[in-house]
Amino acid sequence: MTSMVRIGMRLAAGLTAMLALFASPAARAEWWEARTSHFIIYSETKRDDAEKFARELERFDNALRTIQNMPVPGPDVGDANRLKVYRTGDMDRLGYILNASGSGIGGIYFPRAGNPMSFVPAREKRSTSRHIETERPGLDIRSTLFHEYTHHFMLSNFSTAYPHWYREGFAELYSTIRFNDDGSFHVGDPPQERGEALRQLTDVRLSRLLDTRTKLTGLEYYQSYSYGWLLAHYLSFNPGRQGQLGAYLAALNRGEDSLDAAKKAFGDLDALQKEVRAYRRGPFLGYGVKPGNYVEPQVTMRRMTAAEEAVMQTHMRSLRGVTPSQARGIANDLASKAAPWPDSLFAQLALTEAQIDAKNYDAADAAADRAIAADPESSAAHYWKGQVAMARAESDKSLYASARPHFIRARRLDTLDPRPAIGYYLSYYEAGEPIPEAALLVLEEVYPHASYDYQYRLLLGRQLLDESKGEIARSVLAPIAFGSHGSDKENPLQAIVAAIDEDKLDEARAKMAEIFKKAKDARDGKKGD
Repeated sequence: MTSMVRIGMRLAAGLTAMLALFASPAARAEWWEARTSHFIIYSETKRDDAEKFARELERFDNALRTIQNMPVPGPDVGDANRLKVYRTGDMDRLGYILNASGSGIGGIYFPRAGNPMSFVPAREKRSTSRHIETERPGLDIRSTLFHEYTHHFMLSNFSTAYPHWYREGFAELYSTIRFNDDGSFHVGDPPQERGEALRQLTDVRLSRLLDTRTKLTGLEYYQSYSYGWLLAHYLSFNPGRQGQLGAYLAALNRGEDSLDAAKKAFGDLDALQKEVRAYRRGPFLGYGVKPGNYVEPQVTMRRMTAAEEAVMQTHMRSLRGVTPSQARGIANDLASKAAPWPDSLFAQLALTEAQIDAKNYDAADAAADRAIAADPESSAAHYWKGQVAMARAESDKSLYASARPHFIRARRLDTLDPRPAIGYYLSYYEAGEPIPEAALLVLEEVYPHASYDYQYRLLLGRQLLDESKGEIARSVLAPIAFGSHGSDKENPLQAIVAAIDEDKLDEARAKMAEIFKKAKDARDGKKGD
């Protein structure tokens, strides 16, 4: 009897402990914010790991600037234009957050004006399945992010039009920069994840790869990433080919036919093909760089608040982009998690955006008001207050005017954030009202801080065409027009550039209108051709 009582007491005590364990709050994730001159990293890792990651990213930006003979670290870009990098979990966890479960995603980049962002795993997860060759190199988190940031860097700093093979090859070329402890770095290491494609697949014919009008097959397009790296590498480092790549790109940007420009710059393409075929067997050339007066990048670390940690995972899902069916659930989840933190600027801004996506405009307006109360000097808070008005105005154009004071206030608080200027301009365009000179000026003024965003380039290009500024419109549109090969359907941006070159501005405007109409139809759920 006594034994049974003791056993019962032990069972009861164990059950009580178990219930207490389940009832207690889950341990908070450890989230750190790491800031540098060009990045803001939100990292679900230990402090040292987040700081090391941030420093290496800033070194990468500095290396690109050094190679291009640009000032290091460069002018202040402002918080809005620092690339936000979200690091959490492994590839499986990130795939779930990004609505891409099972993809094995190594990273993704969104070039949104005033809020460029990238999502990467905090750690790699190697499969132990006997069906998977785990010794084969996979996508490396570091090189994936470097690759995507190179695209961001190119569009932010150059107005040159690059063909697809070079744009991707250039990004691959610099994604493998290797840093040394003394501040120097090495350029030219081959990307390991492309090695098998180069070994196993046949060449892409240069007469096809270098002709932007040619429609590549699926296999050729896949191979163009690896072969684009190989060609860019060879042309960049082979002494006998120095200057040819620059001449080719210059000819493209003068409007010359891509294949004719290639033959003029590189000579016999069959001969170049043989040279590149031999080069892929190695050894690969490269060079080391030792920056003068090297200074280690500064990183400012901050442990994120309980409010920020509470909403972060759902906020990331919201930022990724949601369908109408997902928007309401995510907004409800964020509302629940943000409720205990009405004075948190971060949480209330995240909630405002999610409520707009869910078309809960009263709730979005209330969240924006709480954000402004939390920090009356926050440009982002006033910008999102304006965005609520813009969303309401889609069903009542008279409401567009109510957004403008908020955009003006946001612009005055942060002149480096391009979003208020874009919103202010759109408040007139979407309302169908005459656009004042001030709105046109600020749309152009933010170009240095928004040029990485394709949608911004389309907006500006459309406005410049409306003003009959064809040559300037071409310089804005060309860098995003030649990023793909030909297809069965007309490439509308290339067609616009061609129409500008032929001084057919009415035709260019009509084709631009088609682009925006198709985009609107897609947002409204209408089927296009």
